[in-house]
Amino acid sequence: MESYCDELKVDGSVVDTLFVDGIGYKRRPSEDLNNRGEVRVVLGVGHDGRVLPFGAWSGQSWEEIGKEIRSRMLHSGPLADVLVSDGEPGLSEGLSELVNAEQRCHWHTIHDLGYVMWKDEAKREEQRNMQKKLAGIIGIENMVAEFIKKGYGHAANYIRKAKDKLFTYVRFFLKYGLVSPRTSSMIERMMREIGRRLKKIAFGWSEKGAAKMARIIIKRITSANEWDEYWKKD
Repeated sequence: MESYCDELKVDGSVVDTLFVDGIGYKRRPSEDLNNRGEVRVVLGVGHDGRVLPFGAWSGQSWEEIGKEIRSRMLHSGPLADVLVSDGEPGLSEGLSELVNAEQRCHWHTIHDLGYVMWKDEAKREEQRNMQKKLAGIIGIENMVAEFIKKGYGHAANYIRKAKDKLFTYVRFFLKYGLVSPRTSSMIERMMREIGRRLKKIAFGWSEKGAAKMARIIIKRITSANEWDEYWKKD
């Protein structure tokens, strides 16, 4: 834990896209905390296509993470053109000052609709039908109206909130000619590897230990040369 091998050397330079995600793990419980922990990760993709790791945190809100990243920035403007996320509550608000626009991940929006409709007590077959419909729909307002008609208030509200951020990639392409991702698949691959280490190989992590292990995994994947150089020197 005293080693600095997990240090991620990224300043606050502007990037094209910011990817964020979180993954649960079994935390070491205490009098104040249960065993449900979460590691949150922020990655950037630079103008040259390189993946730039901004960090991994545990026990901190998205708002606190946003403020920490803002304090590292070299300028007063946004850090990235687009934020790609799964729409987790509090995420957009916590990181809003770092980006110009947000792109909701299409995969997550479709996948999570099933859970939202479950809260509306919709049958499983109905959930699947609506997920398929959303995957290929062009006019989202039609789906909102259908949800309201059937009494699925939670689902209608979920789609309403998501719709303005589902097609940011189209607006950016038409306005600036920029090709922006519409799914968070890049960071999903990273999170699977972090989850494999935190969930399957060991458990009962402290929050500090879980965040440090996540940073080590990120560094070994995104900055392999820096990882090797650290051990040669120290």
